[in-house]
Amino acid sequence: MWWVQNPVRAKQEVAAIEKLQIDHSWLSTAAPRALPAFRLGFDFDITVSGITYPFLLTYPALFPAAPPQITPRDGRRLSGHQYGDGGELCLEYRADNWDPAVTGAIMIESAHRLLAAEDPDAEHRAPAPSAHHTSTGQDLRGQTFRFLVTRSLLEHVGTLPCPSIQQGFVKEAQPPKKIWTAHVGRLGSETAPDWVETGLSIPGTAGEACLLLRVASLDSVPIRPGHAALERLVQDAGATPAEFFDDHSNRFVVLATEHSARAFFSYLKAGERHVIPYQTVDFSDDVGGRLPSSYATLHSKKVGLVGCGSLGSKIAASLARCGVGAIVLVDDDILKPGNLLRHELDGGSVGAHKVEALEARLLALASGIKVRVFRFALGGQESSGGTAIVLDELATCDLLVDATADAHAFNFVAAAARSGLHPMVWAEVYAGGIGGFVARVRPDKEPPPHSARRQYLTWCHDQGVPWHGGDREYGAAGPDDRPLIADDADVAVIAAHATRLALDTLIQPAESAFPHPAYAVGLAAAWIFTAPFDTRPIDFVPDGPWSTSTPERTEEAIDFMVALLKKAKDEGRTDTGG
Repeated sequence: MWWVQNPVRAKQEVAAIEKLQIDHSWLSTAAPRALPAFRLGFDFDITVSGITYPFLLTYPALFPAAPPQITPRDGRRLSGHQYGDGGELCLEYRADNWDPAVTGAIMIESAHRLLAAEDPDAEHRAPAPSAHHTSTGQDLRGQTFRFLVTRSLLEHVGTLPCPSIQQGFVKEAQPPKKIWTAHVGRLGSETAPDWVETGLSIPGTAGEACLLLRVASLDSVPIRPGHAALERLVQDAGATPAEFFDDHSNRFVVLATEHSARAFFSYLKAGERHVIPYQTVDFSDDVGGRLPSSYATLHSKKVGLVGCGSLGSKIAASLARCGVGAIVLVDDDILKPGNLLRHELDGGSVGAHKVEALEARLLALASGIKVRVFRFALGGQESSGGTAIVLDELATCDLLVDATADAHAFNFVAAAARSGLHPMVWAEVYAGGIGGFVARVRPDKEPPPHSARRQYLTWCHDQGVPWHGGDREYGAAGPDDRPLIADDADVAVIAAHATRLALDTLIQPAESAFPHPAYAVGLAAAWIFTAPFDTRPIDFVPDGPWSTSTPERTEEAIDFMVALLKKAKDEGRTDTGG
């Protein structure tokens, strides 16, 4: 407790308050009080315009590092600068400008200045000037219903004549803590919209029709209008209220200018219409700029990712957040409760296929991203036809990522990369969470993927230190009954490194920021690693071209196929596809 640790300061506090009472007649009955948990307080009264107001000053346990608080002892609300009825007064000295040199006596003087300026019991109380600098989050603490306004919406409203009316659709979602958010998703018809919101990736769990009224000003719009007032606003904008409200459907009414917008929800209960006002949250100044300009090229890139476990899910989410335009996901597994320890997905997806749940996650993270999923075990017990379909799709990607730590899957991903002459990234988390491995190979800049993997395994064996995982190979994968031991932080670090290699490859395929194609990243003092974050670069030696095709061999292959097809046709064995 502060007064135990600093008795000198405690004596100074008491003396300063006693002197303040002697010097000023507006302060009376100032006396110390023992509060629960051994806290120190002061009862005091302040007189303004002949009326006396009782207060309590409470010192926090960490005083003078934290400011004391002053509250009315009678539970009244005395000022607009107060946290609710009977709550703490917001004075000149508070958490955002606190100085340990400020005393309790100075706080009492500040309380007197606030009351003298506002005169709580005066017939016409004028609010004192505010020094508040609050965040949007602070302003919204008590607001359950929130209407999200984007720059795109306001720009569209600015093109509309005033007054004018547009019908559309509002998307709603319920984030945690029973907070409802809503935003205009579309204006105009569903089949031929005049405007569609593309700047928000919040999935609408529900939606309602809306009427958008383009108005000149929002100044005269009531904060909490009744339904009759809402109908008048609709009528003033040129619409017929009966056409919009005379059914049993819920409706949104959005009043908008080119600078802001307000939203009201009209619903029917017990045969009467009621209105819920939504608090406007202005996102129009959220112009982005959080990513480097070079990331703009990612919108046109397509990434194929095999393995949607803890590692792959984090890589996919990061790529989506960075602006990759299309992602192909391949995995056959479902999400189990144990996966939640380190997976990008949450408990709401338990029992679902990882690829499909991850698709929904990516669509929620990045507006406009295209996702294709294959519930498929690449390298597992699957049909040859299905394998061919998946490989054909992967071969169209600009970059392939193997996050399976499975040799069989690697072989197929590597084959697709080599077939399409596309770069490949792969990553593994070492058992025990001691670290991991990330690598990148590019056509004819590094050796083909199969050769690069063999070189990596040889490098591991050549370190002269026995692999700590015993009968496990160097990768993350183990027998089905032996799950990988690593925590979320371990996986996140390796996923971040793999994502960085992937982004570098997509953005600047010719010149890389990474001087080496592969890295073993240590997260603990184990195996070859001497300490956490001990990183070992790995170089690959050239081992032939990615493609063995030459003009001569291509011509030879075409001649061979033409001859073969001619023979089949002559023998009546040609399938024309008819």
